[in-house]
Amino acid sequence: MISMIEFTMLMKVAVLCCVGLMSSVVAATDNASPWLSDISILASDAMEGRETGSKGAQLSREYLVKRYQEIGLTPLSTLSDFTHPFDARKDTDIISGINLVGFLAANVSNAGNHQSPRYIVVSAHYDHIGRSGRRIFNGADDNASGVAAMLYMASRSEQQSRQCHQVFLASDAEEHGLLGARAFVKADLLDKADIFVNLNLDMLSQPGGRREVLVSGNTSHPAFNQLISGIELASTMPMIATDERRRVGRYPGKADRRKVSDHAAFAEQGIPFLFLGVGRHNYYHTPRDTLSRVNKPFYAETVNVAWLYLQKLDALCGNRAD
Repeated sequence: MISMIEFTMLMKVAVLCCVGLMSSVVAATDNASPWLSDISILASDAMEGRETGSKGAQLSREYLVKRYQEIGLTPLSTLSDFTHPFDARKDTDIISGINLVGFLAANVSNAGNHQSPRYIVVSAHYDHIGRSGRRIFNGADDNASGVAAMLYMASRSEQQSRQCHQVFLASDAEEHGLLGARAFVKADLLDKADIFVNLNLDMLSQPGGRREVLVSGNTSHPAFNQLISGIELASTMPMIATDERRRVGRYPGKADRRKVSDHAAFAEQGIPFLFLGVGRHNYYHTPRDTLSRVNKPFYAETVNVAWLYLQKLDALCGNRAD
């Protein structure tokens, strides 16, 4: 028969064991969902809304460069490091921004294809609209969600076969009018003729009551409608193609989704594109777009959907489908 002191000690040990077990479960969950770790940091108050040219934007870049290095991305051969600084005019102002560009080379050759691999550019803008006084516009959905998804895709892709080169573009100054993406395309860091497709991710974590992904660019390549249908079937996520009609779901009727985010910079050059997003919602461009608003189960689905798109696009690109 044990004493009360011994009983108390045993209970303390049991509690500590349970705490340790729960910590392991939480750690395992976090490891299984790296996008949640990335989005929590990018959308934190410390980043101050990631406005172009701000201290928060600099902190975001420092974090993203570290993640690029951890994943195993390398700089483009046309850049000295991961950064691509640019100056762009907006009305009478000059906006100075910095894109971040990471690269994964193709590592599998197509036996029936002796041409050089083309490029898939995955893009997600990391900037947001900053702060107003004490109010911080954290931009968890817009667009920490897209950037975190892109990092996850890069990490998975680095560990698997790739028939085409892959470029991961965290663009700046999207909120100022797609300035970073347009600067990237204009700089000719890649031969535009060698870019097979731009896969753009912008707002993936907030369904706003609708379990669906809006897909723009379905008419920019003859094979894309079939590709979208296949992914819809594999993922069971409804895919709403938006090229044929201007009003879709929650998106304003006057907005053309082919032009509302960074994919437009590629489309303007005749480059095929696919844009994945959820459309506007009640938290869009408000201080309420925080980590606490992220719908984690839905976001896990959209991250998986984005990964499926990258895999299917790589296969299509490797087959030299024009």
